[in-house]
Amino acid sequence: HMVNGAEGIWHMGQRDIVWTRVSKNGFAKGLRLKHYGEIIHAKFLADYPAIVDKVKVTLVTDLAEVEKRLAVARKVYDERNRRLEAMTDESVDTFYSCLLCQSFAPDHVCMITPERLGLCGAYNWLDGKAAFEIDPTGPNQPVKKGEILDPVKGIWKGVNDYVFTNSHKKLDSFCAYSIMDRPMTSCGCFEAICAYVPECNGIMVVNREFQGETPVGMTFSSLAGSVGGGQQTPGFMGVGKVFLTSRKFLFAEGGFKRLVWMPRELKEALGADLKLRCQEQGVPDLFDQIADESVATGAAELRAYLEKIGHPALALPNLADFAETEKTEVAPVAAPAVFAASASAAVAVAAAPAAPSQFTAELLAELKASLLKELKESVTREVVGEIINTLSGKFLGGAPVPGVPAMTAAAPAAVKKPAGSTAKARLAAVKNVKIRKESCEVPVCSVKLGATKAEGGTRGRSYTIGGATCMPFHLWEGEMPNRPLVAMEVFDAVSEKYPAVLRAIYGDLLKDPAAMAKACVEKFGADLISIRLEGTHPEKGNRSAEQSVELVKSILKAVDVPLIVTGHNHFDKNNEVMKAVAQACAGENLLLNWVEQDNYRTIGGAALAYGHSVVAQSPIDVNIGKQLTILLTNMDVKPGQIVMDPMTGATGYGIEYTYSVMERIRYTGIHGDKMLAAPMIVSPGQECAKIKEFKALEKDFPAWGDLAKRAALWELTTAVNLLYAGADILVMYHPDAVKGVKQTITNLMDRNV
Repeated sequence: HMVNGAEGIWHMGQRDIVWTRVSKNGFAKGLRLKHYGEIIHAKFLADYPAIVDKVKVTLVTDLAEVEKRLAVARKVYDERNRRLEAMTDESVDTFYSCLLCQSFAPDHVCMITPERLGLCGAYNWLDGKAAFEIDPTGPNQPVKKGEILDPVKGIWKGVNDYVFTNSHKKLDSFCAYSIMDRPMTSCGCFEAICAYVPECNGIMVVNREFQGETPVGMTFSSLAGSVGGGQQTPGFMGVGKVFLTSRKFLFAEGGFKRLVWMPRELKEALGADLKLRCQEQGVPDLFDQIADESVATGAAELRAYLEKIGHPALALPNLADFAETEKTEVAPVAAPAVFAASASAAVAVAAAPAAPSQFTAELLAELKASLLKELKESVTREVVGEIINTLSGKFLGGAPVPGVPAMTAAAPAAVKKPAGSTAKARLAAVKNVKIRKESCEVPVCSVKLGATKAEGGTRGRSYTIGGATCMPFHLWEGEMPNRPLVAMEVFDAVSEKYPAVLRAIYGDLLKDPAAMAKACVEKFGADLISIRLEGTHPEKGNRSAEQSVELVKSILKAVDVPLIVTGHNHFDKNNEVMKAVAQACAGENLLLNWVEQDNYRTIGGAALAYGHSVVAQSPIDVNIGKQLTILLTNMDVKPGQIVMDPMTGATGYGIEYTYSVMERIRYTGIHGDKMLAAPMIVSPGQECAKIKEFKALEKDFPAWGDLAKRAALWELTTAVNLLYAGADILVMYHPDAVKGVKQTITNLMDRNV
């Protein structure tokens, strides 16, 4: 898992079944095998500083030597597994979780017990215990079993509570010993997959190394695509190989008598332990009755073989009957008045209390038709027209669409207050359906930006972000006392890659950061100003710390809003500049942007010493983001001084992954994790300015349309997506996109539409 943190590398699997790939782009930029060693070396030192002093990484490529070392490694694997043979799940009161794979399977929770190791095969119960002792805030956490709810299926209240919270409330329970009823979720790193074969009333197993067809009609890769990703799929589950020999394997469905097929190589590898389990279950001949690819690869021929040899699975109860049967209790709902006559004519509810349903098919059809009619009448052409003209005309300066009612244009920097009832009020009017509301355990931490004269600074206004007690804009569930803020960015040195479409808008202002900041606030309505000090980078101008201090002070004089000071990735120079700026602007409560896991002490210390706040940046990774917050708070940086930057991409460039990470941060934070309950900052302007769609001319790509409108709309779309994901500060570039997103914020905060 260590190499997965590197861009251009994909890794899957553990122990001796590692799969890895290098992207074409990464290879073109020089990524080679030696870099795997460098990454592993760096990660060991970074992740385990308390126990690792020196690391040496050797990559072996000689096949004969690899095979020789594999034999030694497999012996060690086996010894590690057998340490737990005397332990049972009943003998401990604590299991261990593993959330390592949530970087690509966000809702997956792996539960490691003495009799069920992790899906990847690399973590058993003792490993989980040791990992927690090494890193108490890491992905392996102790989980108290709590009250036992079902000893046959393996259900405990404490485990269910943990799974519910850490699957982001996607799963309310799981069964440790069942494949048919709420099995454990599967990530993608599993060593093998178990699958239900309905024709044979049994279970087949296929391991990652086997590339052939299986009785369910899919190869391992095809099955993995359907089963992985953190899904709970009854009838299918990923497992570690050793679990296939556990006494708890298929325990709820009848144990090993259900096993009907597995590849020959896997069967031979597990042979000794499988034979022992078969004897324990009173079927000593079962091992020889388990089919492999030499006997059958199709369900029909497998069934014929099982009947011929008298496999015990065929005599067991129907496996499908073990699947969970949902029991949903619905409170009686009075029929709407408009359907009262039809209801009384169609069914006599009072006279027939045992009737399976209160509604007949005719009544349901009538209800459906009425609802559809009502929806069609409410979604009128006027509403659609408002949406079209808002996007094309108001935000992007285009002419109204012919035949579509035009909206009244607002002043350039004005934000129109929406009319109509709020979503909270509309939902409160719903009486017949109980609306589920998520509770908040920990509000998002409030962070103040800027300081007025009365507070020791020079700002004419200060802002507070955070404080929310609900998911973004779910104002029927909680409160968002502070609206998201929009910042605009100015530069000490403008990159040659800065888009022409933005150069045309700002013109000579780009040469005068103070004047540009003033225009951004007074003309375009920016709440905050971000000063990007890219010109201090040794390879991009090497401007001095003194020059940066002078620039920041000139912008402090030009505008009265709080400032964000944004640095770069050359740690030594960035630390020097940020420290100087923080000292020179003591008391202004700047937002120092940014620190990261490998470079946080100097800037964090400057924020503490001179009364500023700090941005904690992590590479689209929840665990790293949490760890960085812990590191900062250990320095005594207060939660009220920390803003998280999860990093992002533009629309069309991986934003869906960023969205899911931001959503997880906010959801986990308000549901109890204080180290993730921080406001977030994102930079849609910078991300959009990098992409082709922000620069390509219409003549080169006619289907893409006008560049000026396209650029604004692309940044607006990116910003609104991030807004819904939980952004509290959006650093933007295009003035029209700024206007659009401010209007969206007003709509969502004042009307929540």
